[in-house]
Amino acid sequence: LIDQLGELYESKKFSDVVINVGGREFQAHKNILATRSQVFYAMFEHQTTEKLSNNVVIEDIDPDVFHELISYIYTGRMPLVAKMDQMAIGLMAAADKYLLDQLKIECENHLIRQMSADNCLELLLLTDRNPPADDLKQAAVDFFRRSPGEVMATDGWK
Repeated sequence: LIDQLGELYESKKFSDVVINVGGREFQAHKNILATRSQVFYAMFEHQTTEKLSNNVVIEDIDPDVFHELISYIYTGRMPLVAKMDQMAIGLMAAADKYLLDQLKIECENHLIRQMSADNCLELLLLTDRNPPADDLKQAAVDFFRRSPGEVMATDGWK
C-alpha cells in the first residue's frame, strides 16, 4: 500500500489540489492529505479558500523540506540520512505545524543522534525558538553538562 501511495503521488494521477510552496507546485490528493494531517483535514473540511479553489499557498516552508514532508505523508518513510542532516530542523518545524507527530519525533531523534560540541548550543537555542522539542532540549543540556569545555571552545559559544 505504501508503495502504491508513493506511486500515486509521483504520477500525479487523480490529484485534486495544487500546493504552491516557494514557487514550486506540488500536486496532491485532498483525501490523503486530510487522512494523514489534522491541519489539512480542517482546511479541506470547511468552506475555506483552499477547499474552494483547490489551491494551497504555503509561504513558511522551504520547497525541498515540503517535498520531504509530503513524501512522508504519502509513504510514512523518512528521508535519507544525508537529506535529514540538511533539513531535520526545518522538517521538524513543518511536522509540528501539520501535526505529524511521528515525523517530528523522528526528526528530533535524528538531531539528538547528530549532536556534537559544534551544534549543541545551536540545538539548545532552537528548542526555545521552534516547536516544543523537550527530548532535544534535554539532550542538549545533558551534552553541555558532560562536555562544557568542548562546547565553550566552539565558535558558536564565542
